[in-house]
Amino acid sequence: MNATFPSRDRAGFTLIELLVTISLLSVVLLLATQVVQSARSSIRSSESRSNADAIARRVFSQIDQDLSAIVIRPDARIEFETRSGDDRIAFLTTRRGLSANGVGERGVSLVSYLHDGKDLLRGSRGHQFDDAAANALNLEPYTGFPAIPSGDQQSLSGQILRFEVEYLIKGTNTVTIETTAPKTSENLRGIIISLVALDPLGLRALDDARRRTLAAEFADAPAGGGTLGRWNDRRDQLSRSGVPGIPRDVVQSIRCYQRTFLVP
Repeated sequence: MNATFPSRDRAGFTLIELLVTISLLSVVLLLATQVVQSARSSIRSSESRSNADAIARRVFSQIDQDLSAIVIRPDARIEFETRSGDDRIAFLTTRRGLSANGVGERGVSLVSYLHDGKDLLRGSRGHQFDDAAANALNLEPYTGFPAIPSGDQQSLSGQILRFEVEYLIKGTNTVTIETTAPKTSENLRGIIISLVALDPLGLRALDDARRRTLAAEFADAPAGGGTLGRWNDRRDQLSRSGVPGIPRDVVQSIRCYQRTFLVP
């Protein structure tokens, strides 16, 4: 009887070969994970920029419509306030607007822009120069505009962190960029609006305190201009170093914008 035995030449895997194969698969999986994460990060960054761009366009478009109709004449008052943090502007336009309590339209509107710490608000209220009592428009240089009730204010965006205003002022021989608001419109040739915007996903990750902390990282406009450049530099620094208590991807979703509006 002939006995048969397993051949010692049959193919198989050694322990070393298995370890090498597992190592190679681990490297491939690691590289694939990094590629997926990079793709997700790229998509997230693209969506963030697109959202912030849309916010800035909407805000600038609204401001442009109002400023293109600003009332410029020797007795037309303006109230531009330079403040620590967000500035405020208020002026008259020829855009039609509803009067107090919605009683008819008026040929002149009082328009204001201010940031209340959470929203960029646009106030608009129609007036006639013969409106009575507290609603009357008075063009005395030192008599303030009547207050715009909260019911006549709308949120342009809750995703704006900073709202800064600079002014183009005509001097003797040139036009200069000023950070101090003018008292009258006589030499005003334009205004420069700078914004810091955050996309909706980033905004949801912040409470009010962290929002204020992040907004405070962007300083008031320096003398002579250059706000956008400084804000972009600060954003880049924060993206690298981070802000304590705030997720890094939130900081990296910040976008800064600026636009110049010439006064008719």
